[in-house]
Amino acid sequence: MECLNCGAPVLENGHCSSCGMSHKLLAKAYNTSNYYYNLGLDRASVRDLTGAIDALNLALKYNKQNINARNLLGLVHYEMGEIVLGLTHWVVSANYLPSKENIAHKYIDEVQADPLKLEEANQLAKQFNQALLHAKQGTRDLAFIQLKRILSSYPHFVKGYLLLALLYMESGNKDKAKKALKRVLRIDKNNTLAIRYFTEMGMAPREIMGMKESSVRIDVNSAYNDEEPFKTDLETLVEKSLENIDNLDKEIASYKDVNHNKFNLLYVLVGLILGVLVFWVLVLPTKLSHANKSNREEQIAYSEELSGKDVTISDLEQQVSSLQKEMEDKKKAEDEEAQKAAESKDAFGIVKTHIPNTTYKTLCEEAARAINEGQYENAIDMCNVALEIQEGDDAYFYLGKAFIGNQDEQKAKAAFISLKENYPESSHIEEVKDYLSE
Repeated sequence: MECLNCGAPVLENGHCSSCGMSHKLLAKAYNTSNYYYNLGLDRASVRDLTGAIDALNLALKYNKQNINARNLLGLVHYEMGEIVLGLTHWVVSANYLPSKENIAHKYIDEVQADPLKLEEANQLAKQFNQALLHAKQGTRDLAFIQLKRILSSYPHFVKGYLLLALLYMESGNKDKAKKALKRVLRIDKNNTLAIRYFTEMGMAPREIMGMKESSVRIDVNSAYNDEEPFKTDLETLVEKSLENIDNLDKEIASYKDVNHNKFNLLYVLVGLILGVLVFWVLVLPTKLSHANKSNREEQIAYSEELSGKDVTISDLEQQVSSLQKEMEDKKKAEDEEAQKAAESKDAFGIVKTHIPNTTYKTLCEEAARAINEGQYENAIDMCNVALEIQEGDDAYFYLGKAFIGNQDEQKAKAAFISLKENYPESSHIEEVKDYLSE
């Protein structure tokens, strides 16, 4: 019987002959880890993502090398819009099991195959942090603008909906807060924060259950938009007014002959009144009609000019896009390997800012284990990943040891020199100095 921890034979007393671990305790821990993995899988299958995360974290607590639990945890975080956190778990899983049978390699390749998606994930984290900063500083308008921009591009980002709902609650707009929280329940039906926000808004448990049931009809892949449609009828009113002005009735009252000798003063007054009426009824509408016609012609000419400019701009943009595509294709053909290296560096740069410090320590420990087992190439890869995440003396030390085992003394010396110069107080400094003095 082999030890579950290191693979060495198990003694008759039930303890490993190499690491001394109790086989019974290890088997119990591994079975418990598998139990919580199955529980997390059941919860994820019914979109209880928060419960799935809790169960999968417990599974990894009992067995950190539970590949299935770690890969599923990455998928759950990815579904909730946390791309970088999901990628982090897949990278750790790929280091525990480098074999291509590990599906984490497929997930990593799919993400790295689209550098634009990696850049968008990086921007998502920055934009959400900026929105959170605006919310803390009290500039809600800027926070609203930033969050709506994020959610229009990432409709699965649960943390964005929760922050948006909280801002709406603080501003007194409970309807829009409920709309954002319904999106959260559509993605993660038992999200504890969403249920807590509903409770704080005074909703009864029965009403919250109704929200869960109605959220099933939401298209979670559609862009989020809570703006109310507004359509102005100003143009219709203006057009109608112009038509009324153009179609004024031009009626002239009839009059009969009177004695001019008797009513000279009356005729003068009537003449003045008729002159004013003729001006208002006949002359003024005509002038208004000519003015309106002239304005319409100018508008038409201006619209045609703008249309011509728009077409020209569109043609130029297409030409620019075509030239840029040609340049990108040439550059890709000339330096494909360099581009892949840059993409990998970008991916590690994103992971570097979000991977917990424990990942660095884990990679260093796994590198030491790989060196002891003679897997120097794997140890070099894990040390390089660790240095991308965080500078540290352990990573440089194990990198030098791996290069020594790989018979590359020049690179080993370079790693030890970096450790000596940057970490003179390291616990490895005496061994490094002995090696460099040889």
